[in-house]
Amino acid sequence: MSYAKRVKEELSHLTLSKSEEIAEISAMIELGTEFQISKNQKSLWFKTNNPTIARRFLTLLKKNYDIGNTMLTKRQGNFNRGFQIELGITDDLDAIILEHSILSETDNTYLLTLTDEDKKAYLRGAFLTSGSVNDPKRSEYHLEIYSENKKAILRVLKLMNYFDLNAKLTTRRNGVICYIKEVSKIEDFLRLIGAFEMVYLFEDIRIKRDFNNSINRVLNCEIANEKKALNAANEQLRNIKIIENHKEKMTDKLYMVAKLRRKNPLATLNELVLLYEEEYNEKISKSGLNHRFIKIKEIANNLEEN
Repeated sequence: MSYAKRVKEELSHLTLSKSEEIAEISAMIELGTEFQISKNQKSLWFKTNNPTIARRFLTLLKKNYDIGNTMLTKRQGNFNRGFQIELGITDDLDAIILEHSILSETDNTYLLTLTDEDKKAYLRGAFLTSGSVNDPKRSEYHLEIYSENKKAILRVLKLMNYFDLNAKLTTRRNGVICYIKEVSKIEDFLRLIGAFEMVYLFEDIRIKRDFNNSINRVLNCEIANEKKALNAANEQLRNIKIIENHKEKMTDKLYMVAKLRRKNPLATLNELVLLYEEEYNEKISKSGLNHRFIKIKEIANNLEEN
């Protein structure tokens, strides 16, 4: 089961107050239903490819409206995504239409989200209906809610940013997406809608992943530094060999570091500083040691040019 499905599984078992249930139903109706009239028969169809969400929608409807019989169909979805479940409601539609402003020119849905808890419930219903979130094991963090109903997505955006989630909009095919990219804001959103267990899992996976990435960066940095130090040491040995082949004399100070480098071909400059003090019983700074190697390089270059 994907991480997003596990989030929805947890959310589908939450117990809510009546006003929260109505707000959640409102989001599910706006983002996941089609209203139809056929042969003077009105019906409301909720579509999803997740049986858990279909069951959640029907359970909330039956708790708050006089719902008896329902229609259920299953159709093959696109792109091998399994079956799409279509849940048809015909009972108590007048009450549902009135309360959720279906077919109404006046949008009174905002009246269902006056409290913070009802706002969270609406966002929960929106995510259950058409939301997704990347697995925290992946390299990119992304949470989104998609719909062809632009008015509903603008409501989702407004509610998300009411809670300072820094949500943004983009378009995809015939619809609009409200999305969050910041990992801390994704965690805040999941916490707001009640997916506490999945937030803990998200944080645990993210921390472990980030920790492993940090270790890899440190190791890569150390390997790069070692390679850089080895290349520098090889160049210094080459310069010393050029001077010796030309039987060119060096000053005592240059000879001392040349002799030290030949004895310790793999040592870094920091290690050579310590070895210099042990060998000659006098201190030298890293910059002082590097300066002498620069002088040796200049002599070697002049010899090669001549």
